[in-house]
Amino acid sequence: MKKKGIVLALVTALCTAALAGCGGGSDSGEKLYLYNWTEYIPQEVYDAFEEETGIEVIESTFSSNEEMLAKLTAGGTDQYDMVVASNYVIKAMQEQGLIQELDKTQLENLGNISEAALGMDFDPENQYSIPFMGGITVIAVNTKMCEELGVTIESFNDLLNPALENNMVVVDDVREIVGIALKAQGQDSNTTDQATIEGTLPWLKQLVPNIKAYDSDSPKTLLASNEVAVGVVYNIDAGMAINENPDIDVVFTEEPCEMSMDNFVLTSGAQNVENAMKFIDFVHRPDIYKMILDVFPGVCANDAALEIMDSRYLDNPGSNVDQSEIARANLIEEVGDAVTYYDDVFTQMKTN
Repeated sequence: MKKKGIVLALVTALCTAALAGCGGGSDSGEKLYLYNWTEYIPQEVYDAFEEETGIEVIESTFSSNEEMLAKLTAGGTDQYDMVVASNYVIKAMQEQGLIQELDKTQLENLGNISEAALGMDFDPENQYSIPFMGGITVIAVNTKMCEELGVTIESFNDLLNPALENNMVVVDDVREIVGIALKAQGQDSNTTDQATIEGTLPWLKQLVPNIKAYDSDSPKTLLASNEVAVGVVYNIDAGMAINENPDIDVVFTEEPCEMSMDNFVLTSGAQNVENAMKFIDFVHRPDIYKMILDVFPGVCANDAALEIMDSRYLDNPGSNVDQSEIARANLIEEVGDAVTYYDDVFTQMKTN
């Protein structure tokens, strides 16, 4: 983490005056600086929160956990009050001093959160994190286009079919894509063995010609507009694409999907902690959580909200993923220093 001092004080002052992404300043009691995944919370929720509390949420976005961690370590944790982070980076964030403990007694709506999302191994007492929403990486297919191409997908290995050349969008996410390659080869997608991880490169190289775009921000766009036949995408994007295009469906392969749980965490340099806790509690009100799922339909982690969802969400196989698939999904775990092996393989895949 960047050391504090005169330089950081000047940077913070400049950010307060000029940049929406920085916290602090004389009006900090009326602000909440949030660092979040792209397309995850609709503006309507921020507007409703501000109307009710007088607190303005200023959101900055990222496309991967790796991008988020790099920004925090390079620029300091006082840039933001709160971050939406996936389960497998939270332990590392804690160890690096990037986040702080939070006071759960401030959360009146904690009881609305699904029990399965609480007390997970990475934070058993939820000292540092509060679940927001689950995400599962699925294979979305344009059934009409795949039929015309003669493509059937029953295994991750079917993604290598030459008939899919330049006809696929995949998330720009190292753990998701390398994880799929590992499982396609019968390996543990949380392995820390260097040789095993590096052994995925030939498989990944075979996949490259089929990839039209790496996109974690809005991969649903290419699917919904019939520009690609297949997407390896977050279920939230599959759900949105299905809502826009009746030819889109989700298929589940013989190998289980990759899954993660995204959580609210407070940065160690947060200057608006009370505002952050108010926002977390606000989000987990059933009516507010429903507002989020209506626009960005991820895996619901709020039981009270699920009870009031309508058929547009409940009947969408991309959004309301079958519980049997969630049960057999592989939860992405923290892999320590082995993350560099994953990064190296993914970089070679994309650049050579």
